[in-house]
Amino acid sequence: MSLRLPLTKNQTLNVAQAYDRAQRLHQQGQLQEAERLCLQVLQARPDHVDALHTVALICHARGQQVEALQLISTAMQVRKPAPAILLNRGIILSALARPEEALESFEQAIKLKSKFAEAHFNRGNALSALGRDEEALEAYKKAIVIKPDITDAHFNCGVLLLKLGRYDEALKATERALALNPRHAKAHNTCGAVLVKLGRYQEALESHQRALAIDPNYATACNNCNRVLYLLNRYDEGLARLDVIQAQRPDDPEIYYTRGRILLSLNRNDEASANFQRALALQPDHADARLADCFAEVPIIYGNEEEIVRRRSAHERKLRALREDVEAGRLKDIAKAITTIQPFYLAYQGNNDRDLQALYGGMISAILERQYPPATLPAPPAPGERIRVGIVSGFFRNHSNWKMPIKGWLSQLDRKRFQVFGYHLDAGSDAATDMAARLCDRFVHRVLDVAGWRNEILTDAPHVLIYPGIQMDTISFQLAAQRLAPVQCNSWGHPETSGLPTLDYFLSSELMEPPDAADHYTERLVPLPNLSIYYEPVETTAVALTREELGLHPDAAVFWSGQSVFKYLPQYDAVFARITKQAPNSQFVFLRHNGSVSDIFQARLERAFSAEGLAASDYCVFLNSMDQSSFIAAQGLCDVFLDSIGWSGCNSAMESLQHDLPIVTVPGSLMRGRHSMAILQMMGVTETIAATLDDYVAIAARLATTPDERQNLRRRIAEQKQRLYRDRACITALEDFLERAVRDRAD
Repeated sequence: MSLRLPLTKNQTLNVAQAYDRAQRLHQQGQLQEAERLCLQVLQARPDHVDALHTVALICHARGQQVEALQLISTAMQVRKPAPAILLNRGIILSALARPEEALESFEQAIKLKSKFAEAHFNRGNALSALGRDEEALEAYKKAIVIKPDITDAHFNCGVLLLKLGRYDEALKATERALALNPRHAKAHNTCGAVLVKLGRYQEALESHQRALAIDPNYATACNNCNRVLYLLNRYDEGLARLDVIQAQRPDDPEIYYTRGRILLSLNRNDEASANFQRALALQPDHADARLADCFAEVPIIYGNEEEIVRRRSAHERKLRALREDVEAGRLKDIAKAITTIQPFYLAYQGNNDRDLQALYGGMISAILERQYPPATLPAPPAPGERIRVGIVSGFFRNHSNWKMPIKGWLSQLDRKRFQVFGYHLDAGSDAATDMAARLCDRFVHRVLDVAGWRNEILTDAPHVLIYPGIQMDTISFQLAAQRLAPVQCNSWGHPETSGLPTLDYFLSSELMEPPDAADHYTERLVPLPNLSIYYEPVETTAVALTREELGLHPDAAVFWSGQSVFKYLPQYDAVFARITKQAPNSQFVFLRHNGSVSDIFQARLERAFSAEGLAASDYCVFLNSMDQSSFIAAQGLCDVFLDSIGWSGCNSAMESLQHDLPIVTVPGSLMRGRHSMAILQMMGVTETIAATLDDYVAIAARLATTPDERQNLRRRIAEQKQRLYRDRACITALEDFLERAVRDRAD
């Protein structure tokens, strides 16, 4: 570096006094005056190491990193460097994005001064820049031991622990940083990100809002605030905020992406797609927006049957284009993007999804194969050794996935033959979670990322992994897309093929599957006997409800149609109006979804009833979300369980048996449309299984107008429903299947 020396030929300088004054000025932030004095010192003493060091720091503060490195390197040539000079050389090298050299400089400083907190802290920064996160974490911890009040060491620990999926520890680290500096905006923002992972959305929102109160221009905190509003289902508030922010930051792709995600939840998919396209125009490699735009063609609910055909075709076209870009490496952070959305709603179109799911599943498996190394898998169990079975789910709690398959597996599998591990992926817990923990040989309930769960599972070396609800949470899907056990099974918590080449078998129900069932799965189909589940009636608390409270007429024939509204396809809307034409004293009970989704369904019903000269509002009642006891109590106020067509009721049908409700159903072409049919067949009460839609309407109308027939059916259901409960045949078959699948590998 060329130094401009301001001294004239005749000037003299007291070097020691001049440097002492320069040092004080530097400490006070008066950089220009400090530099002037240091340059005078260097004119008199070109080898003055401390002056060279100080001018280097001033250049660093100004962003003149190349000049700073030249100066500090000159100082190091004059005299053996002290720890402080090595520290600052490393800091300058870090600013020049040369982390390996920076790391070497910090480590030299630590050799000279082992309890040098700042060197350990900056060593952590260099290791983090090199992707050596665990080592970085240890470096920060060493700095904290030496000097507990380094705020950013605690903060950086929190950032890394969040990245490593160790969320409880991350929260403690960010909270310690905030205790030291309550106005640390980045720590508030990171604390909010951790709280999101822990499912504590309201607290997360408050953390992001505190970050914004400190720094109103903090774009990341602003984006995170909007995303949490989305998670809290505060869609209108989120959109209103985004309108304001979008006017201020019209070229921020994250604003358009977040707006699109909110619009998807409101079933405003064309608007959502337009926002994703705008995000991609601003940032073509935005993987989240690209993936979300693909699934913008799979809405929650449809306005008409033609829309299903059109959107399904568009989804396939976008999915194929997405796969091509993934294979070409044109998208940034695609492995992270697949944690945000997946094809849950595809199965509600009423079609065989095998080819589309294979396309998607193959792409996801390829992404994760690049992300993680091949796992070391256990050998087949030795003779007499128990088979290790792992169950991976986010629903070890009071949920249909727990009540239908999981609880029965845990309570009934023979522990002399099987060792059972439960991996509860969700932060939530209740009494069912406690029961699961007692029933498992090992039960893991932590909030971890995919890498963390992968490590937990591989530690147990399972011979078999079962995923009973694979489409219902993104972590299950990503784990299932890897080969973590020699035998891997899908099941019907979400009755849809995964499309994943890593899953070997689909555990299903013999009674529910149609003759061509094997054509519906990429996995090998394993139809277990009967319903395939060991089911026990749920225990509920008595709830006092009246028809009047629900808006039901005291003398009406009331049909329970309490499925999620996205199960109701538009081509079947007319059946409700047709039943009403034949049985005018009918009412239908539906469950309300969020406003816009329910609005679409209600508008469809209005059209269907209007076509028959009727008003849907006179016959259709929509109830708000209820807890389990209220849900079952409301069923008890109805007369007939009217099954949804195409996606049949299963858990709700089983729960309706507490009141012995007659069930009217018409079997679909796919397993998910045949649950209630199988329930009725197993009870031997089959006369309400319709062969056609006309038959379905006729049976429902007849039951509405003949109370005696309804009562006779109730009596028979009360006598026969015990056949459905505690069925050991499916457990025996499952045990035999697992033995064959695992032990035959040794042959």
